[in-house]
Amino acid sequence: MLDAKTLKVLEFLNEHPDEQFSIYQMCQRGMTVNFETMDWLHNREMVFRYEDEDAFRYEYEEPEYTYQINAGGRVALEEQKHFTKTERRANIALGLSVLSLLVAIATALKG
Repeated sequence: MLDAKTLKVLEFLNEHPDEQFSIYQMCQRGMTVNFETMDWLHNREMVFRYEDEDAFRYEYEEPEYTYQINAGGRVALEEQKHFTKTERRANIALGLSVLSLLVAIATALKG
């Protein structure tokens, strides 16, 4: 299961499947994201990472990267949706079981 911050980043990139964004550009659009999160997503093959050759950088600095969601990221989003739906169903089933138990106890006490 993905944490909330990582999930938001993947959802944002999924909303713009044909675009590439740098961390700076994502932050400008209201995303709270850092290099560690994007590196984690890249290492798990959920996003493509491209070196931005047009970006200015100092001689010993790391290159600027742009990111784009890939098939692995889309699969992770679908798995997250499935997990959320299954968890919701399990919670409903648990609630119905507790309610049934309470009704059974109340009925037994009356009888």
